[in-house]
Amino acid sequence: MSSIILSIGIVFLSLSPLFSLDPVAKDTIRTYHLEDSVVVIAKRYQLSVKSVTNSSEILPVKEYEGVAVHSALQLADMISPQVFVLEKKVLGYGIGPNGSGNIYMRGLGGKPNTGILVLINGRPDFMAIFGHPLPDVYGLNDIEQVEVIKGPSSTIFGSNAMGGVINLVTAKPASKKVSANIQAGSFRTFTQNLQLGTEINRTRFQLYAGHQKTAGHIDSSDFEGWIVGGKVYRPFSKNWVMNLDGKYVPFNFNDPFMGEDLADLGYYGKIRRGMVDLNIEGTTGKLQNSFHLYTNLGHHRFNDGFESHDFSYGFSSYQYLKLSPESQLSFGLDALHYGGKAFNVVPPGIFPRPDLHTVNSLGGYLVGFYTPQSKISLQGGLRLQYTSLNINRVTPTAGLSVQPLNQVRLYANYNEAFRLPTLQELYLFPSSNPELEPESAKSFEFGAFFYFWKQDFFKIALFQNDVKNIIGLLGVPPNISYQNSAEANQSGVELQLHHQPHKNINIRLSHSYINPDDLIAFNPRNQFKYWLALNFRNIGFSVFGKYVSDLYAENSQESRLSDYFLMNLSLDYRYRMFSLTLQLMNLLDRRYEVLMNYPAPGFHFLAGIKISLPSLIHN
Repeated sequence: MSSIILSIGIVFLSLSPLFSLDPVAKDTIRTYHLEDSVVVIAKRYQLSVKSVTNSSEILPVKEYEGVAVHSALQLADMISPQVFVLEKKVLGYGIGPNGSGNIYMRGLGGKPNTGILVLINGRPDFMAIFGHPLPDVYGLNDIEQVEVIKGPSSTIFGSNAMGGVINLVTAKPASKKVSANIQAGSFRTFTQNLQLGTEINRTRFQLYAGHQKTAGHIDSSDFEGWIVGGKVYRPFSKNWVMNLDGKYVPFNFNDPFMGEDLADLGYYGKIRRGMVDLNIEGTTGKLQNSFHLYTNLGHHRFNDGFESHDFSYGFSSYQYLKLSPESQLSFGLDALHYGGKAFNVVPPGIFPRPDLHTVNSLGGYLVGFYTPQSKISLQGGLRLQYTSLNINRVTPTAGLSVQPLNQVRLYANYNEAFRLPTLQELYLFPSSNPELEPESAKSFEFGAFFYFWKQDFFKIALFQNDVKNIIGLLGVPPNISYQNSAEANQSGVELQLHHQPHKNINIRLSHSYINPDDLIAFNPRNQFKYWLALNFRNIGFSVFGKYVSDLYAENSQESRLSDYFLMNLSLDYRYRMFSLTLQLMNLLDRRYEVLMNYPAPGFHFLAGIKISLPSLIHN
């Protein structure tokens, strides 16, 4: 396998001399020149690239066309080093004990996936009882870009940001837009999407709907989901705007491990999610403001009789103040009320008891950025966190960025994170423990960027995590309970190369290694990822994939899975209002597993057509 990786690297890099005499006329991938480019992180703050002191990546969906098939999480999984997303189906992730879509980043994640925080436009998105993200909600219908912030990040983002943060940024409604696309492929897989947009009296409206369905690559792996949503965008003045965003996402799915259908659902799980977010943002002098008022509601049913209702209601206020060219402040406040109840309808007398459990959380942060001279940038800050669980935290951050040469940037940081116990771990079952303490992580990171041509660069990052109070089940059935039972000392390295030898060719290679200590489940020691894109006139082509080694399905040496290598290919042809697409996944038809005794999909394809028209709705 090492020879395959070496061969791919040599082929990609050998393309460079063929085009090195032709300067890059236009950036086709979003990159940043150190002197004048600004990066915005999850709406919390904005800095010049040379002042950033931690590892983060911005992945625009359009510029990686074809990499993601059904979820924005696939983009992070295929492109970003040290990110691994558990995917076992052709379409859909599902949730529950055998669900997938779990995100692992720099050795942390967990199952349920409570160690990675997912945001939508800067607001947290999670299932309130079990504390995990909702991967089947993150379709591609309205996602504009994926932001990946690596390492413990609770100072700014609060609970669950143990391994990092993924922020999904949605697109602003277009003033005039009508688009539709349909795809069909292997295993009776179909997707359809429709978007309508118009502008009336300076107010933009957008409606969108999507449907996904597959029979699955093995028995009882079928999935069917819908998404229906709308947006309103209204500027109040030159400096202030209002965004209203809402969506409803129901989906049903099966699983080979589903067992007997005691609840007569016809599926392993039936999930209903709904969310609304009101965002008002604008500037007052030197102060940039963003306010969110949001809710997230869910109803989950499983064929064994388990049923739950969960909710979260939140308010957040984020401010960014540019005091001077050398000094900036980022500060904010977030308040969250979340909870839910669960019960079993078959029979109704067993656990969990149908009691309502809630948590109130209030946090505030202040982070300062100071550039004493053009080559040096400093960062430091604190979060204060209060919860109704009688758990209060103080979480610091510190960072340094130095540019000793024009082509070299060095950075280092110290960060901390915490993860509050979930309602399930605290109250729901006989194994729950209301005395649990939060998990915690401390991390040191050192990295370097070497810029060698226009926006081309090579990056190396080294990190170490000190994780404590890991929550897990201890004991012998039936006498088991959740305890703060473990610690881990992890270390890793990331290597990353971005190269654009010609204005129509982009290359991205990365390798990551991690020593996860005892947290070996779904934290592969080695990941090699590659992406090559070529664009000529109205034809786009990309080949991408990854090699994964030393993958384990549990925190035990006996659960090791086979190493595997994936190659995928994407083609698109654009002509006026039409676009034809073809995606060939697992092109080499590799046989592998990401869960014990659950074969992952072999070769499969998806072909489609997209039509974009002028708006049919006139002002």
